Order: sequence, then C-alpha cells, then structure tokens
Amino acid sequence: MRIYFSILPLICFFQLTSCSEEKTTEKKDVETDYFSDTKIKDSADDFKNEMATGETDFLRSLSTHQIAWQKWNQKILEKAKNTQRPIFALLCSPLGSASRTVVDELNENQDLREIISSQAVCTVIDSSVNPEIANLGYRLSAENKKSAAFPMIIWLSHEGSPIAWDPVGDISGRELKVIVSNLANVVEDLWNESSRYTVENSRSENEKRQLRLEPNIEELKQPITRNELFQREARQLSSLYNFGEKNLDFIGGLIPSSSIELLAIGSHSVSLTKDVREQSRKAAKAMTLELTSGALKDHLTGSYFYARRTDDWTLPFFSKDLLSQAKVAATLMKVGNLLGDEQFTQQGLKLLELLESEWLAKEISSKCPNGNADTTGGFLWDYRTLKKILTPDQLKVAIIAFSLEPTGNIPLETDPLGDYYNLNSLRGKTSNQELADKLQISLEGASKAVETIKSKLLTDRRENIKITEESTLTVKDLALVLRAQILRANHTGSPAHFDAAKATANRILSNYWKSEKGLLRISADLTMVPARCQDAMAVGRSLNELYQATLDQHWLKSATEIVDHNIQKFGFSGKILTELSKEEQIVPLRQFSVSMVFGESTLGISDQTLSRLYALTGKEVYGGILDAHRRYIARQAKDRVVYHTDYISSCSLGDSALIAVLQGDIASELGKQFISTLNAPKRLSFLTIRPESTNPLLSPLAGLPPAKGTASVVLTRGGEVLGQVFTIEELIELLDSVISGE
Repeated sequence: MRIYFSILPLICFFQLTSCSEEKTTEKKDVETDYFSDTKIKDSADDFKNEMATGETDFLRSLSTHQIAWQKWNQKILEKAKNTQRPIFALLCSPLGSASRTVVDELNENQDLREIISSQAVCTVIDSSVNPEIANLGYRLSAENKKSAAFPMIIWLSHEGSPIAWDPVGDISGRELKVIVSNLANVVEDLWNESSRYTVENSRSENEKRQLRLEPNIEELKQPITRNELFQREARQLSSLYNFGEKNLDFIGGLIPSSSIELLAIGSHSVSLTKDVREQSRKAAKAMTLELTSGALKDHLTGSYFYARRTDDWTLPFFSKDLLSQAKVAATLMKVGNLLGDEQFTQQGLKLLELLESEWLAKEISSKCPNGNADTTGGFLWDYRTLKKILTPDQLKVAIIAFSLEPTGNIPLETDPLGDYYNLNSLRGKTSNQELADKLQISLEGASKAVETIKSKLLTDRRENIKITEESTLTVKDLALVLRAQILRANHTGSPAHFDAAKATANRILSNYWKSEKGLLRISADLTMVPARCQDAMAVGRSLNELYQATLDQHWLKSATEIVDHNIQKFGFSGKILTELSKEEQIVPLRQFSVSMVFGESTLGISDQTLSRLYALTGKEVYGGILDAHRRYIARQAKDRVVYHTDYISSCSLGDSALIAVLQGDIASELGKQFISTLNAPKRLSFLTIRPESTNPLLSPLAGLPPAKGTASVVLTRGGEVLGQVFTIEELIELLDSVISGE
C-alpha cells in the first residue's frame, strides 16, 4: 500500500478541525473556500486538446487523445484559476516506454479518463523540454522517501505549488487505476472541503522547500583554495575506487563520465603525489575498460545505453539518447589522450562517427524500445533464443566472445529477486585475439565469426523489438556533440573535422541563438522554448573550446555574448545561478542545480565555462560567480567525500590561471602545431590558450618577452612569466615541467 506523505499535513488538519466545523457552518465558505469571493470564469468542458502543437514527437502523439491535454506553460495557471480546479500533471520522459504506456492507458480507460478530466486541468510535461520539472520530481520523490520514476503524477494548485504526487513508474492495469483513483479522490476531498487550506498549505510547503534549496555561500571561517579542493577531492575519489568490485564503492546512477575524466586529469597533476597519480591512472583506466566492455555498451551496434540500473553496469537501461552518447564519445577521446591509451581514443572516434551518421543525419535525439525491453531476444538473451538464431558453432564462439552462461550471466547481487534468471547481457571483455587463441583459429577467422554473430543477433532484434525515436534535438545535445567534434579535430588535425565542428557551432548560433530573445532550448524553427542555464553554459563551454582550438575571435565573441546574456537572465543575488529565470517559472520554485554527485551539474559546467572566460577576459562578474562556487562547494565538501566531480575537474585550472600565449604568426605551420599541442586534453585540462592580441575581448597582457622567430609560446601565471619556447619539443618539456612536475 502506498502512503501519500505529501498530503499527510492536510489530512491531519482536517482531523484536528472536524470537531469544530459544525459550529462554524455559516463562516465555512469564507474561512475554507479559497474561491468563495470569485466566480468560475471558464468551463473545463470547453478545453480542446492542445498537443498538436507540442514541442516534441512524444507530446504531438497525444493530440488524438480524448483527454483535453493542455500545454505546460504559464497559461495553464490562469486556466486552473478560472475553472477553480487543481492541475493534474503527468511528468514523462521520452526515454523508456513507461510514460507512453501510462499516458495511453489514462486516455483509453474510461474510468481513469473521467476521474482526472472531471476534476482537474490536465497536462503532460516532457522532461526533455522542461528538465527543471524532472529535477523537481526527483526532489518531491525524495521528500516521500521514494525513488524517482517516470512517469510521475503531480497535482498542483492554480499557483503552481505541488499539492500531492507519486512517482508511478512502469505500472498498468489495476495497480495504475488504484493509484490514480485513490490519489485523485484524496485531492478532490481536500479541494472541496477546503480549497483555501489546500492552496495556502501547498504554497507554504513550497516556500519551505525553497529554503531547503537555497545555497549557503557565507564566508568560510577557514577559506579553502581551488588548488586545495582539487588536491583533496581528487585524492578522495581515487581512494574510493574499489579495484576488486571495479566501481566507485557501489555508487549507482548515470554514466560516471565526469568521475572518469577527473581521475584521468588527476593522473597528470603536480598537485597530487606520485602514488595518488598512479592510483588515479589505474582507476580511470579500469573504469573506462568497464565502460567499454560491459553491458552498458551495446556491443551489437557500438553505441551506448543512456543509464545503468545496477551499480556494476551488468544490467543497463535499454534506451539511448544522443546527449549521453556524445558525452561518452568525448570522455573516451579525452581519457584516451590523458592516459595515452589509443584504444579508448579510437572507440570515441568511432562512436562519434556513428552519432553523426545515424543520429544527427536523421535528426534523432533518443531511441527507446516499446513494451518490455527485458524480453529475451531484445537486449537480454537466454540460450533457447540464442540456439534458434545461431548455429552450434556460432554459439560456441558467442559464449566466449560475449561471456555468456547457460544459467545467465547477471549476478545474484544484481538480481536478488531472480527477475532476470537465465538471461545474459552481452559483454565485450574478450578481444578477438584472445578468442582466436582459445579457439585455435586465425585472428581474421575470429573477427569474421564475431561480426557474423553480431549481424544475426542485431537482425533478430530489429525484427522483434519495436523502437520509438524522438526527433527533437535540444541545444545541449548539439553542444555536447560539438565538444566531441572539437576533441576529434584536435586529435586528427583534419581540416574536414574542424569544418564539421564549425558547422555544428554555426547550426547552434543560427537555429538556437536569437540576440533579441536569447538562447533557445529547442530550435526556433519548431517552438520558442527558452534555454535553461545548463544549456547556456554548455554552449558557452563548447564555443570557447572551439576558440581555444582555432583562436578565431568569432567563437569567443559568441561564447561571451551567450554567457553574459544568461548571467543576466539567471542571475541571483547570492551569485549562484538559477536553472530557470523567474519570469519563466510555472512552479514558483528557484532551482539551483548543485546536487549532482559524480555527474554534470549546472554549477560544474558553469565553472568550467567561466574559469577560462575569466582568464581570457578578466570580467569581474565571472570572478564573482567563480568565488561563490568555491565557497559553496567548499562547505558542501566538508560533509561529503567527493562532491561535484565536474566542478573539481574545473579546479584543476587552479586559483591563478596558467595561460599559454601564442606569439607571432599563429596561422603558420609552426603556429598550428603549437595550437594542436596545447589543445591536447592532458595539457588543456590545466591551462588556457590565447593569442598575444589587443582584441578588446581579451584582457591586456604586460611584461611578456618579445616574440621571436615565426611563432613562439609564452607560459605565464599570475603575471609571472614561466618560460618562452620556440619549438614543439621545448613546449612539451616546459608544459610537462609545470603541469606534472616532470
């Protein structure tokens, strides 16, 4: 039985006041009815389904529903007020089929349809359009001491404050009917008995929620520097890695790409001892091997599932999105360079090529299986299915190549209830050379056999598993693809790869950036959905990285314009930026995305963006936000072992920026080689690149030695010149000395 903790305060109120209500009947309307002095202006019966103009494929697919789904925007509050009804919001995710299943059943089941349609203004929220509501859903679930799940039901007042909620997840039939009807009945009783108390209590609870979310950035009694934070937290993360279990102490969740990058960066830092650097290197390599060889990778296509359902990556969630795969591609290229491991780099390059040809070219942002994705033959396999598809000889090869077991290879720790008993997830822990040695066949024969097996399994999957594709690309999707493209271009030096990155950057600026309206989350050609703070900072980071790779002032100008516009838009008096501007908040709740552990947060991405822009431009507003970040995270880190790995990675840039200044002809062959050498992740993770220029965008430099030869590089920190070099060999030696102490 589910207990609705979110409505318990209201229930207690009615229990306490029920004895006195009979004596105050004449005053009841005034005291309990929030709408007693107003008239119903609109009838919900007149509402039409608005999803034909929804922002995504998923929302538009609801346009044929009998339920009059209203669009999630500011107007819905006015509709709720005029009809004197609460709002029934179904918070959905395009990743996974549960949201589609539940919303369709709500529409097709007459009892459920009538329950919600007769009581509320009904809306569906797509988390890819409004990620801040998904974040709110996570927080509301935590208040109920439940795991967040999509879809999620949220009842709200006409002010946008949550009244009651439940993360229903992947359920249907009688269970869904019981949950929806019970919750709807309770809300209806509360609303009819005392709309005033219901509205005012939800407002009060939302205000208390706001106080819990407000960041504390008071002055620290013992200030800690960014250098100290990097040193302490990187060391802690390296010590958390469990080499026996091959994970970060059973920490589950999304792909820990930020943690892997931080460990790889730590392996080069002079701030860490030799032992810690070696521990970081081993942990980063081991985690990347697990990522690329485990079940989180779809070994039939080379792409990656977007999340894992277990701590050890043996059972992934079988949906894919462009965003997380672009992040994996960038991580593999970056970590491959940091660790000097070409196999990781090549896998990242191959994944990016797949994303460009199969995802971007076809305008696909996510893919998810319909129905039960765990059905054997889709992503998990039992021997009965494998024997139908493969010949006996092929099955022998598959057993070794994919680590298959007759009784299933999903461990008991992962599946204590036996839900996946006798099922196998595909692994890639055996190389073709190892396979050839075990079977005593040629390497070519082993490779051909594996490819044949993959092709047959993939064909069977495509024939038996229906996939729903979403075609709405967000600006953050493209920003992360751009980041991966820049890493590829820096690695290969190919003009074609630089052109591909510039094309993506221009696509962002032409389709998503309107100087009069600001940055948009979804292309202006589709709908005017404003960007969130994380969108803006991710774009600013990618454009600035393109500037670092090309030293073309156009990209720096674009990055600063977008960042400046959004600092003004998302600014808060405490210097910590909000996820959404106040005028665009439907739920009256300022959110600061600062609670992501081992993942990307708005604060972490903002810090990575602003750190280099501050080093380049010297703008005081950037420095103020950076200082607020340091004070906030330093306080948080006191109580948590490692917090905000993406922020700690930013701290590798140090308190005083290490700046590489290019002199002379940067368009010459030597100049290009200098730029390429500086942009390697194992160096760029610690420094900022700029030309010796009088461009007004850049802060002035003083005390530099004069340029010599065709091109030269000066390394400077805090106004002190650390060296000037004239050859690639001298540059590498100087950088290694300063960055790694070697």
